[in-house]
Amino acid sequence: MANRTVFDTNIWVSYFIGKKTDEIIKMTEKSIVFLHSTLSIDELIGVLSRKKFEKYKLNLEDIFLFYTNISDFCHTEPKFKDCPDPKDNFLFDLALQGNAKYLVSGDPDVLETPVTSEILQVMKLRKFKENLQV
Repeated sequence: MANRTVFDTNIWVSYFIGKKTDEIIKMTEKSIVFLHSTLSIDELIGVLSRKKFEKYKLNLEDIFLFYTNISDFCHTEPKFKDCPDPKDNFLFDLALQGNAKYLVSGDPDVLETPVTSEILQVMKLRKFKENLQV
């Protein structure tokens, strides 16, 4: 059974700047299905386009292709409004509307947001990897 998963932008960024995409590929081999939306693509490319990331010499076209090929697209509507940082509500929309089991983040605002879902678990990357033995 697939474990539908949403990674916060901060998790994706750490994988891309650390050049650890092989670990993401291994996750998909363990029945993890990543989800993305138009908003998640926009945020990822926007963040990686910032001046502070220039030193990593990232190829944004390659990242875009990897990200969209390794994850399933999910159309979302803006509904969730409970995150202390409103710009992160889209993550919950993606996770909830995409029937994700996991929302993985390093952002305290995301991690501490109450979610009324029987399915969705919000957690740090370390716990996610421990739970799934990745």
